[in-house]
Amino acid sequence: MKLPLRGGCQCGAVRYEISENPLTLYACHCTTCQQQTSSAFGLSMLVPRDGFKYLKGGVAAFSIPTDSKSKKLGHFCGDCGTRIAHDTAGKPALSLKAGTLDDRAKLQPVGHIWVKSAQDWMIFDKDALIYDGAPDDGYFALMQRYADQEYA
Repeated sequence: MKLPLRGGCQCGAVRYEISENPLTLYACHCTTCQQQTSSAFGLSMLVPRDGFKYLKGGVAAFSIPTDSKSKKLGHFCGDCGTRIAHDTAGKPALSLKAGTLDDRAKLQPVGHIWVKSAQDWMIFDKDALIYDGAPDDGYFALMQRYADQEYA
């Protein structure tokens, strides 16, 4: 994908830009993502914090409960409610909701997480990285597969 990447919410009140290469793109099948997206999964793109900025509008945020001690916030448009990103304090990257990108045509996840919660009808590509829950390797394999795909 050619930088910068841009995106925003449904109503156009919030716009953002990504100026550094994303780290990975995966589908999350956890029940929270299913509920938040009103769909079978959410597409998440890890983006370096330093390479992400809001260009227009302000986002509202709410605290998302986690199993760890870290604080995770859900950023969304206060006007239309579109979820933009998840941001966990102390992490070098945020999890962008990739469906908010302007150009979604070439989005292809390299893996799937929380598949133990996936819908029964889901069919996974035989080459995709599959995790029953959260990746136990710090997302390393997902990042490596994405980098290989982007620079092949």
